Amino acid sequence: MTITIISALLLTITSFGQTDWNSVDMSEELKGKFKINNASAKSLKKNKTFINDFTISQATKMKGSERTATKSVFSEVTLSGLETDAYQEMVNQMYKSMITELEKAGLQITNGDDVIQSDYAQKRIEKDSNNEAIGNIESNTVTEGKKKVTEGMMPGYPAIAVTSDVSVRPENKIVYQTSSILKAGNFYQKLATKEDFNLLNIHFFVSFANFDGGRGYKDVKLETEPVMAVDVQITLITPKGGSQIYYKKDAWGTGNWSKGIGKVKDNESTADWLGLARSADFVIDANQEEFLNELKQILNAYQRDIAAGIKEEL
Repeated sequence: MTITIISALLLTITSFGQTDWNSVDMSEELKGKFKINNASAKSLKKNKTFINDFTISQATKMKGSERTATKSVFSEVTLSGLETDAYQEMVNQMYKSMITELEKAGLQITNGDDVIQSDYAQKRIEKDSNNEAIGNIESNTVTEGKKKVTEGMMPGYPAIAVTSDVSVRPENKIVYQTSSILKAGNFYQKLATKEDFNLLNIHFFVSFANFDGGRGYKDVKLETEPVMAVDVQITLITPKGGSQIYYKKDAWGTGNWSKGIGKVKDNESTADWLGLARSADFVIDANQEEFLNELKQILNAYQRDIAAGIKEEL
């Protein structure tokens, strides 16, 4: 049985404005929950664990709105100031740190070579399904996304206003992943059961703006402000089934990394980031060093807590 663990998408509950994330107890503040059944705990001790996917998705464009019965206002903002190589290096570092934390917690971590060489994984590779990724992604680490027609906004983000994003994986990462929600259960559970591997999927979501609306007697207002908000979705699958790991709230940092919000001129292309160009009404220009420094602090706090929570259940 596969259980995907998703934290609640709450916009205003957890607004820390933290600058020192080393002092934050994530489970305490975000109401983290680690419930690993006895059979799964034994499997984590006995069998190898493979981080079958590790992804950091960064929002690149967000749209807020405020409506009354007679009037609507909208604010669309994009992010600039981040370089591809610097963001990729941050993702690489976070992945290595996650492995270190899990090994310190007592897990036997494999890089996945033995996983994809297993009989079941090789059979999946032979099927060559479009919605499955099995093997080393090498330098193909970046995927651009945008909201689908059926989506109000892109799912997974703590700030429910994301319309475009970029998902980044570590370089030379071996993955075992499917984008199909319908087949995910069998896809992951059968590999774990047949080959005696534990699978751990970790996906962070990072948004960069908040929209504060207000309704007056004759007017409606909408204020856009820079902020850093992070959510994580975790899936743990063992040969004995899935177990729950989730955070009820999201981590909200500061907007100190912002160099300001500017109005975009007509027909001006903005947010030339990761080789992609986007346009919006406004642009938030990031101080890259400060942005990545705060993000790394939040991610490290999450990862230390994930590993500590798993260790307590073993």
